[in-house]
Amino acid sequence: MKIAEVCKTGALKGLRTALRLYRIVLPIYAIVAIVGHTGFYLWLAPMLEPAMRIFALPGEAVVPLIIGAFSDEYSMVASMSALSLSTAQITTAAMISLCFHGIPVELVVSQRIGVPPLRFLLFRFLMAVITGIFVAWLGALFLGGAAPALTPSPDSAMSASITFGELGFDTGWDILLPELGLGVLNMALMLLKVLIPLMIAIEFMFVYKVVNIIAKKLSWLCRLLGISRDALVPLLVGALLGVTYGVGALMELNKKQPLSRKDTILLGVFLFSGHAYIEGTYLFAMAGANIIFICGVRLLIAITATALIGRVLSARFH
Repeated sequence: MKIAEVCKTGALKGLRTALRLYRIVLPIYAIVAIVGHTGFYLWLAPMLEPAMRIFALPGEAVVPLIIGAFSDEYSMVASMSALSLSTAQITTAAMISLCFHGIPVELVVSQRIGVPPLRFLLFRFLMAVITGIFVAWLGALFLGGAAPALTPSPDSAMSASITFGELGFDTGWDILLPELGLGVLNMALMLLKVLIPLMIAIEFMFVYKVVNIIAKKLSWLCRLLGISRDALVPLLVGALLGVTYGVGALMELNKKQPLSRKDTILLGVFLFSGHAYIEGTYLFAMAGANIIFICGVRLLIAITATALIGRVLSARFH
């Protein structure tokens, strides 16, 4: 196959994949953005603030964590920039957010590939809590942070800055709609900018047998995680670029050869434990987090969680 034909085929696949993801990502992005202008996050924050002590975080850190959970890492970093946090606290907050962010979008995306959404919501929440406590203790040992408390404080709740009855839009539709339209357009263009080159690259990998070479080189990783070679490409895409792009690659690859139920579950476990290592590591390192923790510890947690669950599933599926 000529190079031009490979590029054309890959570009069309990228466009089709983007259009399929648009139906999932863009409406949820719009809903989350609208909810963000109602004061909902500020209303929810005081209820969760007492739990911050188990992560050795100040009470106000709950606000960026909630914002990140409903939106993305960029929104979380932007809201966290107004707080005076130490390196240990920034690192802990970053690790929690990286385990538990973009939930509305990624919950629906996971459902589209057959991953049980509610189970993985619970899994991501538990991973965020366990990771936050673990990293807080590491931060106390190696980054000069305070040791986390073993139990939440029952009497340290923030005074509510907004009551449920006060929820309402903080801006008019004349400002909100243009802002929302620009945000949706930027999200759509970002998906296209990543997915079209990505699908072209994947097409080249299959046409020129690069996938086979990568699979052989990383066969040890497949054995460690308990996945087949077919799951390797979407795993690498998701690990480097993010869950949505990993799912996009999986949706396209499933047309050639659908993954097994076990592979799909383990792929979800790995990607929901750790993904977007390039972008996420860079973003939070610039915000002041420890890069070794953000990349190394996170990767260790993802590999360990996937390997352990892989062992359980191997017994179950055999």
